[in-house]
Amino acid sequence: MSLNHKPLVSIITPSFNQGKFIKETIESVLTQDYSNLEHIVVDGGSTDETLQLLRDYRTRDPRFRFISEPDNGQSHAINKGLNMARGEIIGWLNSDDTYLPGAVTNALNTFNLNSNLSMVYGNAYITDEKNQNISQFVARRVRLTDLFKTCPICQPAVFLKKKTLVELNGIDESLDFCMDYDLWIRIAKAGYEMGVVKAFLANSRYYPESKSGSKFCDVGFPEIIKTSKKHFGFVSHNWFILFLKHYRDKGALWFLQLFRSSSIFKDSPIILDKAIKHTDYRNVKIQAQPNNPVHGIIVEGNQDNYESVNCSFYLDNVQILQTRITKGPFSLTIPIISPKNTNEFTYICNEGKAEPHIKVLKLFALSKEEFEFYKVFDKGDMEVKRWVKLNIKYE
Repeated sequence: MSLNHKPLVSIITPSFNQGKFIKETIESVLTQDYSNLEHIVVDGGSTDETLQLLRDYRTRDPRFRFISEPDNGQSHAINKGLNMARGEIIGWLNSDDTYLPGAVTNALNTFNLNSNLSMVYGNAYITDEKNQNISQFVARRVRLTDLFKTCPICQPAVFLKKKTLVELNGIDESLDFCMDYDLWIRIAKAGYEMGVVKAFLANSRYYPESKSGSKFCDVGFPEIIKTSKKHFGFVSHNWFILFLKHYRDKGALWFLQLFRSSSIFKDSPIILDKAIKHTDYRNVKIQAQPNNPVHGIIVEGNQDNYESVNCSFYLDNVQILQTRITKGPFSLTIPIISPKNTNEFTYICNEGKAEPHIKVLKLFALSKEEFEFYKVFDKGDMEVKRWVKLNIKYE
C-alpha cells in the first residue's frame, strides 16, 4: 500500500558501550526504504569504540545525530531523545537491536490504515549475539487484561505517535528494566488504540550480557511486581509461575525475601537485634506479628573447622533441634509454632565451648504462609504452581 502521509520518523537509540553492536543498529535504520527519518543516538558517555562510530556516521548522513554525556540510565536517555526528536512518529531501538528491511514502511502503512492508532507493533525475531535466530515473537492483538498477565509486545517492533508519548509524560525513569511494559499498560489504560503490523519488523538480541539476559530476574521481576501492583493493585499468577519455574536456581529464600519486600507476604516475623554481627546469631530476639506466629526457622551458614560438631538450637530456652553439622556449608529447617509474639533464639555447639564452631550467615523466621511456600518450593513446578494459585490472592 502506498503511503497517504509521509511523516518524519524519529528513531531513538539509548547507548552505552555497545560498540560491537551499534554499527549494525545504525545501518538497519539508515538503510530503511523510507527516507524521511532521523536517527538520534543518546549515548551515556561510552568509553569503547562507540563514539568514533557515532562521529563517522554524523559526517556521512545528515539524518544522523547524537549526544554523548553521562545520564541516569536507559529510561532517562530515551526521554532525552524524545525531547530532541522532531518526528511525528517515534521508534525506540536499543543499541544491540536492529530493524528488518521495510520496518518503518510497514509500520506507517498500518498507521495509515487507521488514523486513530497511537501505537503499532509487529513481529520480531529473537537472535543471539551472532545474529542467529533463537525464536520468534509473533504479535497479536492485546487488551489491558492481556497486559496484566504477561508482556506480549516486543519493544523494538513498536512505533508510537510522539503526541501520545508526550501526553503520557514519556518513559518512567524510576524503572530500569520494564519501562516498556509500564508504557504499554499506561497506553492501554488511557484508552489509546494499538494496532498490529502483520510483518516482522525487528531483531531483538538476547545474549548473556544483554539486559534481558543478565537482569531479567534480579531487576526485571521486582520491577514487574512493582509495575503490576501500581497499575492493577496485584500481580498475576502467570508472572509468579513463570519466574518460579525458570529461576528456581535463585532458591526459596531469594523468592521469600523478594515477596516480603514487595508485600506479597505480609506480617512477616522480624529479627529485632539490628546490631548483631554478620556471623553471630547466637542470641537474638524474633518478633512475630499478632495472630501470625512463627512457624519455622531457617538457619544457613558454614562449619569450617571440624569434621562435625554437635549443635543444639533453642527457642525461649526450650530445645527445638539437636543435630550434628558436618564440615562445609549447611542449611537447617526447623519447624516450630510459637504462640508468643517475641521469642529468644540461641544455639550452643560442642557443649558451649568459647569458640563458636559454626558461622550462621543467614537466619530467617517464617510465618505459616512463608514456611509453607518454603517447603513446597523443593517439591517441583507443579506443586509450586498449585500453591501460587491457592495462596497468592488477587486483592
